[in-house]
Amino acid sequence: MNANLSAVPAFEHLSHIPLYAPGKPIQEVQRELGLTRIVKLASNENPWGPTEAVKARVASVVSGSEFEGLALYPVSDGYYLRKRIAERRGVSLDRVILGNGSSEILELVAKAAFLDGGSAVIPKHSFAIYGIATQTAGGRVIESRASATELDADDILRSVVKDTRLVYLGHPNNPTGLRLDRAAIERLVRNLREDIVLVVDQAYAEYEDPADYPDTASYLDERPNLLVLHTFSKIHALAAMRIGYGLGSKELMDFLERVRSPFNTNHLAQVAAEVAVQDLAFEAFCRQKNTEARAAFSLEAANHRCQVSGTCGNFVLMETAFPAADLFNALLHRSVIVRPMQGYGLPNHIRVTFGKPEEMRTFWNAAGPLLDGGC
Repeated sequence: MNANLSAVPAFEHLSHIPLYAPGKPIQEVQRELGLTRIVKLASNENPWGPTEAVKARVASVVSGSEFEGLALYPVSDGYYLRKRIAERRGVSLDRVILGNGSSEILELVAKAAFLDGGSAVIPKHSFAIYGIATQTAGGRVIESRASATELDADDILRSVVKDTRLVYLGHPNNPTGLRLDRAAIERLVRNLREDIVLVVDQAYAEYEDPADYPDTASYLDERPNLLVLHTFSKIHALAAMRIGYGLGSKELMDFLERVRSPFNTNHLAQVAAEVAVQDLAFEAFCRQKNTEARAAFSLEAANHRCQVSGTCGNFVLMETAFPAADLFNALLHRSVIVRPMQGYGLPNHIRVTFGKPEEMRTFWNAAGPLLDGGC
């Protein structure tokens, strides 16, 4: 019998959901093009870490010098890491949840919210996982107005309908590098319907000036249906470990715990993050290096008459006068990986992660002659 899985209603629904396309890995480019040294500026990874302290903590587990070892299951709820996070963020332990990357928590809240259907409001040009998580959980996407240069809080509020269960906001937003000011954040927190969960993804918040950044976690006591996400993949330089966390009310955490898989975060990730979350000096170092990289990039982009947008995060969105896919492929053959943005509705934009100074010189040596032909 020839089974046609697409005839199964649920599978037919899944067949229309786009697959997430990650940044092209270095190994794949080496294998396909026969290149040796590759500069990857595609996935917003931190070129400066992880720290020696993090590596030493992981090595002690791998070598078996710690009682946990690798043969035992991890602490299922990540108690010790959650305790460190709670201390760092000034909240109680029962207001912290861990995920296999913050992306898993996006999926957990969608799974909980769309058990009986409903919709999520997502600004245009937002992180692809917001929409994918919504649709795979059985919800539908309502896209609010946004552009490569503007994020509109008021249109988010206008886009809400009767069956809206979630609102997703990247803050700063990936890939546009935009964020809202404090007044706009407060309008969302205070005017969004009380039965809607506001999910604010702060994956890049640590790259912002703490004195200027409107951290939505400061509104947790004001709005029970607020979920604030952070990740260890970016400034903490633990992308390979896949670990992130969410902050919210105890009631919201209780609901998310009911859809969280046991042992969803591994032991190596937990112990690495325990060290990383306490290292404020490393965060400050990376934030300063990122500020320097952005200033240097902006200056060089101006020399090539390139339009860049967004001022937040560890990346920049750059517009070109020709299809981004063409520039992406041309740069691949010059040993540089960037991220073309046609999948985000931005066919003439690339996203470039800030690397070390020598990596950025490699980028401009490769991209400059191409962009001078029309940026």
